[in-house]
Amino acid sequence: MKHSAWVVVAISLALCGCVDKTSTGAAGVRNIEVRVEGGKIVVPEKSVAVKADIGTIMWNLPLDGRYVFPRDGIVIDPGNFSPCAPTKAGKSFTCPKRGHRLGNYKYIVNVNDGTTPLEPLPLPPLDPWIENQ
Repeated sequence: MKHSAWVVVAISLALCGCVDKTSTGAAGVRNIEVRVEGGKIVVPEKSVAVKADIGTIMWNLPLDGRYVFPRDGIVIDPGNFSPCAPTKAGKSFTCPKRGHRLGNYKYIVNVNDGTTPLEPLPLPPLDPWIENQ
């Protein structure tokens, strides 16, 4: 009985260490808000500055909207940012950095209008920049 209690404690402590490092506001995460206005994708800045202490970039759509990121929601240099994937039921898109190479990186934002789940309608893509500083 004592042995199983220690196992439960050990597993509980291990699980407490599993924190979602991609959540909004987490340290080391650069959040970029994405909106759709008049049928066009909009980000607050055409060029986003990212410092060395940032390990993940997360693009976020409004949770209450009908828009979602497809599987190729963010297309960016895979040698420096990967693996990229939609998260939070397509309302966010997460790309971890692979190291911190200085430079400017063009990326493409793709968003679908999710009003027709069987055949989502893609919006015209947007192509802003990331500046690794």
